[in-house]
Amino acid sequence: WLLAVVPADRKLSWKKVRGAYGKATRMATPDEVSKVSGCVPGAVPPFAAAFPLQAACVMDPGLPETINFNCGLRTRSIQM
Repeated sequence: WLLAVVPADRKLSWKKVRGAYGKATRMATPDEVSKVSGCVPGAVPPFAAAFPLQAACVMDPGLPETINFNCGLRTRSIQM
């Protein structure tokens, strides 16, 4: 599994992702997101190491020094 972390004002380049990880790379289904991360879709924090199942994390180098993200719930956020 791969977790891609990008700023909210940017889009993921599927061409680049598939070039690096293979043509079969796709977005996870809601059930897969819950199984891999233990979170509801839309609330996955950017820390793949904390997931119940193994996942890699790729972070956009353009992320600002301080980021805001959901912390497992859609109703709560953290700033780091």
